[in-house]
Amino acid sequence: MKHFMLTIAAFIAVSGLSFPGSLAAQNLTPYLSQEAVASSLAILPAPPEPGSVEFLLDEYCYQRAKLLRDTPRGHQAVVDANMDGSVLLQFAESFGLEIRQETMPATYELLMRAKECFGTYGCSEAKNHYKRTRPFAYYGEPSLTPQSEAWLVHNGSYPSGHSANFYGLSYILCTLRPECQDAILKRGEDGAYSRVIVGVHWMSDIQASHIVAAAVFARLQADEEYKAQWRLAKEEVDRALGRYVEPARQPRRRTATNRASAN
Repeated sequence: MKHFMLTIAAFIAVSGLSFPGSLAAQNLTPYLSQEAVASSLAILPAPPEPGSVEFLLDEYCYQRAKLLRDTPRGHQAVVDANMDGSVLLQFAESFGLEIRQETMPATYELLMRAKECFGTYGCSEAKNHYKRTRPFAYYGEPSLTPQSEAWLVHNGSYPSGHSANFYGLSYILCTLRPECQDAILKRGEDGAYSRVIVGVHWMSDIQASHIVAAAVFARLQADEEYKAQWRLAKEEVDRALGRYVEPARQPRRRTATNRASAN
């Protein structure tokens, strides 16, 4: 475990973890406002109470996940904690393309602007209302991301914003490459579960975030700005894959004036 924690420390020193990823620094704004997304407080049940059967399941899942910490899966869970633009690279294998701001700007913008809608606006009402204690604080144990604990201890655990991001991003990526949907959705599920492995979320937090992500994804489909950006991203992805087909030009209709001139 000592060797693994040193690996984590080295990773943090090199890459830096951000909570949450900043859109303001990139001059990007979310597609939806807080008022536009469904209320997480309205659509989610209350989190399990300590002593309930549901909470016992949360505790069991937490203990099981701890067994993965000193493994490659545990290392991946630490990487998954980063919510800046590098989170998109975690889908590179399943999506089949690396999404970087420099090389795929339209797709990058689509996903980063949507991300804030999932993890921040989609989750905030329930988080602020329940103020659920996170596992590492409940047990008085260190998580795998100790540098974030001072912030996380004051941020409600239910639902998981990081997990909502992973689920939501996977849904959008599936619309861009539906032929890869199985692998993409699996990566989204793995990214969400990473929060349990790290020790900053209960399993019921993850399950609730799935509902939030679905609600926000549905709302995005009615947003005209999102849809316009999605079309740009779809063209960009298809061009990168070498399968983009230019739209057929419509023949010009001859008007009465044109016909008269021709005569």
